[in-house]
Amino acid sequence: MVSSHFILAATGLAAVASAAYNPTCSNNIVTYWGQNSWGGGHLDDPANWEKDLASYCQDDTFDIINLSFVTNYNLTGLPVLNHAFHCETKFNGTNTLTCPDIGADIKTCQAKGKKIVLSLGGGGIYSYSLSTAAEGKQFADTVWNMFLGGSHQYRPYDDAVLDGVDLDIESGAHDGYVAFVNQLRTYFNGASKKYIISAAPQCVFPDANLGTTLSGAWIDNDYVQFYNNPCNLANINNQWNFDYKSWDTLTKANSNPNSKMYVGLPAGSGAAGNGYLDLNTLQANLKQLYTNYTSTFGGIMLWDASWYSNNQAYVSSLAGWVRANMKCGAAVAPAPISSAPAAAPTV
Repeated sequence: MVSSHFILAATGLAAVASAAYNPTCSNNIVTYWGQNSWGGGHLDDPANWEKDLASYCQDDTFDIINLSFVTNYNLTGLPVLNHAFHCETKFNGTNTLTCPDIGADIKTCQAKGKKIVLSLGGGGIYSYSLSTAAEGKQFADTVWNMFLGGSHQYRPYDDAVLDGVDLDIESGAHDGYVAFVNQLRTYFNGASKKYIISAAPQCVFPDANLGTTLSGAWIDNDYVQFYNNPCNLANINNQWNFDYKSWDTLTKANSNPNSKMYVGLPAGSGAAGNGYLDLNTLQANLKQLYTNYTSTFGGIMLWDASWYSNNQAYVSSLAGWVRANMKCGAAVAPAPISSAPAAAPTV
């Protein structure tokens, strides 16, 4: 996953019934917001850059939206956020953003049953790491107080309380993340709110940056990035490249007996390198995975929200098919997609 910095005048999306995240089901849909990756390839079209957060909570497309990203963190200063053009004001004397408008949007989304989760890391040229268990515990305290149920002088989203933490760790020292998760769970276990811990590993198994965390920490959702690698979903029938079974086995072995695995996908033809598939092929591949790995199948993850805005027919058709055919419990034979575009529209 990568980041971008651009400016946009937000406009709304059509409002229909909202969906609510259900951790026991197989048809949840997740996306990342805050990087405007579509805008990175369309600098001359700001009217179609990523919309404000609340715009993506008006219909039933997404159940979880991960705010991307907390890009820089260490133990000598406050964490640094990057939300592209959406928020650029900092607390006085700090490098930490103050984003009360995003905080208001978080509450709007939560009122519609969406889960809004803070994502750490990202694939840009950032500086983040947790080298030791002591660092992991200390940073967990900071995250709890600044973004979750604690209190802090500097809360980037004002009094909005996020629904959990996502680990999109693609660089840096990573020996402290198990302790980070464990420390957060000491707070979660005493809270009335149900928090989510998720991770977004690359599909190459095991993930170089998250492998020890995924095997050693409590994880609710794994959003495995089956794109931008030779192990992308297009190679589902190539035993030398595609290894879904190992991810399924790892998910089943997690200390969380209800841990789920999601198929991470690009939401557009230029969203995240290779791996974008026409809907009919994608349907067949998802049907195969869902049928063979029903017990751990949680749904799909799409990178990213800005591509939903600019490839909406594709994403809406995919989301509708997932909702209708991937249920809670035993697998059913999904129906084919009808009258859906085979590729992204011209932009």
